[in-house]
Amino acid sequence: MSTFATVQERRNGKATELFVICSVSALGLLIMAFLWFSGHGPLLRIAFPAVATLVGLVIYFKNAPWYVAYTLSLWFLSPLVRRIVDWHFGFAEPNFVLLAPLLVSGLGLLTLLRAPRTIPAPFVLCASAILYAVVLDILRKPSPETVYGMANWLCPMMFGLHLYLNSESYEHLRSVVTKTFLIAIPLLGLYGIYQFVAPPEWDTNWLTNVSLTDLNPSFGQPEPFQIRVWSTMNAPGPFANTMMVGLLLLIAVKSPLKIPAAVAGYLSFLLSAVRSAWLSWVVGLVLILKSLNPRAIVKIVMSLMLLAACILPLLSDPAIGNVIRDRFDTFNDVHQDGSLQARTDMYRVLIGDLLDSPYGYGFKNKGDWHGFAGDSGILVTFFMLGWVGAALFFMGIVSILFKLGEIDATDSFAVSGKAIVLALLAQAIAGNVFVGVNGTLLWMFAGMGLAAQEAVVSQEQTQIALQPLFQEA
Repeated sequence: MSTFATVQERRNGKATELFVICSVSALGLLIMAFLWFSGHGPLLRIAFPAVATLVGLVIYFKNAPWYVAYTLSLWFLSPLVRRIVDWHFGFAEPNFVLLAPLLVSGLGLLTLLRAPRTIPAPFVLCASAILYAVVLDILRKPSPETVYGMANWLCPMMFGLHLYLNSESYEHLRSVVTKTFLIAIPLLGLYGIYQFVAPPEWDTNWLTNVSLTDLNPSFGQPEPFQIRVWSTMNAPGPFANTMMVGLLLLIAVKSPLKIPAAVAGYLSFLLSAVRSAWLSWVVGLVLILKSLNPRAIVKIVMSLMLLAACILPLLSDPAIGNVIRDRFDTFNDVHQDGSLQARTDMYRVLIGDLLDSPYGYGFKNKGDWHGFAGDSGILVTFFMLGWVGAALFFMGIVSILFKLGEIDATDSFAVSGKAIVLALLAQAIAGNVFVGVNGTLLWMFAGMGLAAQEAVVSQEQTQIALQPLFQEA
């Protein structure tokens, strides 16, 4: 009878949690709908991150694993919400809608405040480096850029720390992350293909407006078959990295959705035309294969051959195939690669400037140096955090890599996560992988990798504690 009562209490508790989450979410949707139909665009842009954070807070306290899925979903979808709002109410830059995933990721800090535990050294080192830049800004002249810069660097890290501090729920969190990507890959992939073939008005409108600003991104033209796919996200780079992460994670997943999800994912991944992400995928794949036995390697290779057989007929269409083929051709002639030459010039010019700026510029830097956008995670880290801050930050990153080297090879998720961390870091030379969705993915899998080790240690300690009981029995 007591067992039945306990089960019933759990069911009632789950029902209450679901009711509270759905009620708050429904209220948030009603607020958004009212602002939309009443024409309050500026207020809607402010209300969206506020409502998203409130819903995230409720989910955080009521169902921690759902909080992880919710956070990832906001990173994936908020840029699309921003474009639809801009399409309806007019283009606005900067746009507060994009703060939603950042604020919700930052809720991970509550985990540390609620249950203080020893923080791993990598997080301490990296957080200290970020706080150094904040102090630098404050000593000079604090501004809103200081707050945003701190959040942009710190919130993704807090999300990863949240995952580590919940290592006792590692298996559940691992399942949630896997399922989230299993759903996200086909959805983002199919939308990306649709965007390439028949770009919707909110995407073409946004691309036209952004092209008129000083941002002037190389996203292609707002015409069918001329867009570098970015799907629901805000640029080809973040989208390609998200797909790269999801596709590497998908390798170890067993699901009937795996093949159709991978077909849509790989095709849109190719249409993003982000070569650094393509190379990172190769790095990640090699690292995963190195950890597997020959039988598992054969299965993966056969799966990739099956995927290639599914995708190649689609690439036979010149409108699709030529775009990808032209991008691949740039690997064969680096001397004609304008992007590579620009990055080479950037490093040559900015390294000299870096030597003259040992203290760093903090988060209020102008965003570009000598006409270069600072398209390098390594250079941006030194410019923003200074020599001291960058040294601390990269010491933290290196210590993470050492810790991830102890991952249990039988845990396919942890193995894939370690490969993903290394694949993302391989792009630091060509882009900033420490902030935004890139940083969130990096710290998420770093946190999950450390949590996997904690879970193994906890199991071993439990087994040791139970041994005397079994011996007595």
